[in-house]
Formats: sequence, C-alpha cells, structure tokens
Amino acid sequence: MIVLQINSHYNQGGAARIVACIHRQLLSAGQESYVAYGRRKGTGKNSLQEQNIYCFDKPWEVYFSALSSRALGLNGWSNRQATKRLIGYIERIQPDVIHLHALHGYYVNFSMLFDYINKKKIPCVWTFHDCHAFTGNCGYYFQCDGWKTGCGKCPDIHTYPASQFFDFTRYMWERKKELFTEGEKKIIVTPSEWLTSETKKSYFGKYPCVTIRNGIDVRGTFFPRDKEACRHKHGYGKKEKLILGIAVGYGDPRKGAKYIIQMAKELEGEARVILIGWEKKNDFALEGTTNIVTLPSTGDTETLAEYYSLADVFVLPSLAENYATVTLESMACGTPVVGFDAGGIPEQLAEGRGIAVRAGDQEAFTGAVRQALSSEGRLLRGQSLADIIKRENSTEKMTGEYIKLYDKLLKTESSF
Repeated sequence: MIVLQINSHYNQGGAARIVACIHRQLLSAGQESYVAYGRRKGTGKNSLQEQNIYCFDKPWEVYFSALSSRALGLNGWSNRQATKRLIGYIERIQPDVIHLHALHGYYVNFSMLFDYINKKKIPCVWTFHDCHAFTGNCGYYFQCDGWKTGCGKCPDIHTYPASQFFDFTRYMWERKKELFTEGEKKIIVTPSEWLTSETKKSYFGKYPCVTIRNGIDVRGTFFPRDKEACRHKHGYGKKEKLILGIAVGYGDPRKGAKYIIQMAKELEGEARVILIGWEKKNDFALEGTTNIVTLPSTGDTETLAEYYSLADVFVLPSLAENYATVTLESMACGTPVVGFDAGGIPEQLAEGRGIAVRAGDQEAFTGAVRQALSSEGRLLRGQSLADIIKRENSTEKMTGEYIKLYDKLLKTESSF
C-alpha cells in the first residue's frame, strides 16, 4: 500500500508533527509512505534528513499567494505552478490513498488539486485539524453559524486567513462544497468528538466521519523527566511554583495569551510563569509584570519535554481549539493542564487530567491555575498521568487506526 500525505508543513507545529509521526510509523511498519508539503521554515533540516519527503512550493510563491489572498479575498485559488509540481509528484508515486491534512496556508490551489483527485477517483482520508474545510474561509467560526447555510457577510473576515477588502466567503463555501464532496471514496477524520459532531452537520455529512485521537511520541520524546533535575538544569528552584505556557501566535486573539499575562499579574508573589515562543516585539505586553520568564521558540523536543516536566501546570487559554497537541505533550510528561472549555479541550482534560473553565472567564481561569498549583487540586500528575496518555495517545495506536481506515477505504467498492 502506497500512502501520500499532503499538508502545509512537515514536523513544524501541531498538525505537522502528526503528519511526521504517521509517516515515520508507516515506514517502520513496512508501508510505502510519502509526504508532500508546501511550506518550509528556515533550512527545513528536519525534513531534508528524512526519506520520501517533498516540498513542492517555493517561498516566493507562498508569499505571493498570501498577499493576493489578503488583497482579493480568495484563499486557495493561487499557487498554480506549485500545484502542478504536486500533481506531477502524485503521478510519479501513484499512491493508493491520499491522506489530506490542513490545506489552507497559501500553498495549494484547491480547484486544481481536487479536479485531479476527483478525475482520477483517488481514495482519500482527510484529517480535519480545524474547521476550514467546511467554512467559507475561517479556521474557527466561534459563535457564527454561517457555515451551515453558505457563509457570506463574514464577521471574521479580517482574521486568518484574512481578507483586507472583499468578502468572497459565500463563493468559496459553494465552490469548496462542489470540489470537496465529489466522489464517494472519502473518509473524514477528526481528533475530537466535538469536531466530528460538527463535521457531520456540514456538507461532509454524506461521508463517514470518525474520531481518531492525535498521537505523540510517548516513548522516545514526551515522557516524564526528573522534575528536580530539570529545574536545576534550567535555573529554577525545586520549591518554586512554575506555570508553563506557549506564546507562539501572541497576536492571534484565538490563542488567548492575554489571559496568561493577566493571570501572571494576579499570581504575583505566588508563582512564576514561563512562556516559550515569545517574540521580543511583544515585550510591551509585559509591562507591570515581574514574574514572567520569556523564551524564544525552539524546535528541540528534548528541551520542550524538560520544560513540560519541570512545570507544576501547563496553561492553554485558547478561545477556539480542536485537540491540542501541546496539551498531550504536557500530560505525557506528567504535568496537568488548565484551559478553556473550547472545542475538544474538555475531552482532553477529563477524569483528573486537568481543569477546563468557561472560555474567556479570567477569574475562573486564574482560580483554576491556583487550584492546580495546590495540593487541593487533586489532579493526576507524574507517571500516573503519563501512563494514560501513553495508553490512549501513542503514535503506534493512532497510526494503527489510520492503517485500518486505509484498508477499509481500499476494500470498499461503493460508498459506506
């Protein structure tokens, strides 16, 4: 069986790490696996060292697509030359199954890719990491129900993927519905029961929609380290109360970084807050705080695992979320999580793995963090928490379930 995955990135960010995990696990299981992706950060050294990985976009093409999308309001209608290269790659490897992931990101032409897939009748598994596939444009629709009836007059037109002037969300919704729902041999996958339920309400409801939990490397990468040793290595005291957060995308209101900063102010003298992925340009937001430690982004998963392990609690105040990989990584390292009850987060934090409070409720968020820092929190920690993630969210378990789907898709002669 030949499997080709398509995504915006490879091994850079949550969904991209899932792609990498599936690819590596397929190869280790003796399957013929390939990945085609559109956007490479830096030198792309992570992908260049691996086999059967192909970056089909050039940086200038991505930048041009982003600019034209923002100016014209059409996302997914550029990148013609890059998509020609992608189709040429598909022609060369002749996959039995195409496994789609995140298609937005200014790197592929929807019409060209799906005209090809639909004409060739290539079986597809499509993993939704957000809601973009069934909305007119947005990745998360918050309180808007326009995606159920056809979009238009978008209230979030200036959020990613942003349009500065024009609203073509109704046109894009109608065109995406036409392109994405042609043919029968498709299975839709989401990592959370929440998104599976929402997907069934969309135009993808004609297809099987199933939940496969995201998997992470719980054996070689994300597992509990010695807390005291990690604290000593990175310069923290063994009795300090430490809160860890990810600050990547501070400028995106969906990420909720402002709730972490306000929480830090309210916990002044009680705890220190470590923010990984901080950009110096955002230092103005730290005015009035003395207990926040900022660190730049790192692709070193060993270092990330050490920080997860040394923290007392990890915080994820996203206002919209699917099934966060960083949450799994923290819990796999034995550290519970406090977050908002957005999307699939409550599913992740159930049964003592963390605390989910009402989205946007600063008082409840800070209170939950304070509770998690105390012995009264009664949350799972250490190896007992890590064992649950090891059992439910390993890459082996996730990939095994995907292989079953691939086989089912190939063996089915008609619609499900």
